[in-house]
Amino acid sequence: MEHHAGSDQPPVRHDPDFDERRPQTTGPESTYPSTRVPTDDLPRMFALVQEFDEDDERDGRGSPEVVAYGLALPDGTAATVTRNGYGFGRWTNAHRAARRLGSDLVWLGESAV
Repeated sequence: MEHHAGSDQPPVRHDPDFDERRPQTTGPESTYPSTRVPTDDLPRMFALVQEFDEDDERDGRGSPEVVAYGLALPDGTAATVTRNGYGFGRWTNAHRAARRLGSDLVWLGESAV
């Protein structure tokens, strides 16, 4: 499959209130009401990490390598995608994904305590 950078088709607008004659802004002067998202309902990012030796065999003694990135969703389930973008997984939770893929679970964007 080839990558196409553009299209000859006009963009499709999904916002019923969109008016391309009116300038769009995202700042305080925006004509759309702001929506507050509760922070406890946001997905949490994580990485699945494995350690490989110099012969590309997993033995737990080599350098760590991220094998997948994921999101832990507010309902507790998780979704992962491999680094190359070809593999996708849905899991009952992030810990299950780590166990099933023989990886360590590393939460991203959280300060170490």
